[in-house]
Amino acid sequence: MNSWRRLQEHLPGRRIRGTRPCSIETARKTPIHCRSTSYRVEFRQGDLGETVNLSKGGCYIRTRRPFSRGTLLVIEIKNNGARLRTDAKVAYDIESDGMGLSFLNIPAKELPILERWLASAGGERPAETSREEIE
Repeated sequence: MNSWRRLQEHLPGRRIRGTRPCSIETARKTPIHCRSTSYRVEFRQGDLGETVNLSKGGCYIRTRRPFSRGTLLVIEIKNNGARLRTDAKVAYDIESDGMGLSFLNIPAKELPILERWLASAGGERPAETSREEIE
């Protein structure tokens, strides 16, 4: 079974077909917008990986040595001189391929960095304006 098939088994919803950036719709119908953009990531333990599908809630890390589900980590993602350092929890792991991480308590000073990366990758969509706000 290829890596994408194994990854899909662990996603909380279904993938909506289309080109990248991808959209994932959860069972609660809450859309999660992400972008397949690669950034280097470093764990406190010294291991390295590459992020894909970065979003405000977490990311997928390609690494040959994924940590087990439930492991708490401190990660550092670097891109063009900027870095994001935050706590994360392994949501799922795929042996010899990678792991999905959920970000935990992103420090307020780090959040603008993540938002800037997502905006530059085109992965986060602006909030929709309601009819009441227009009138």
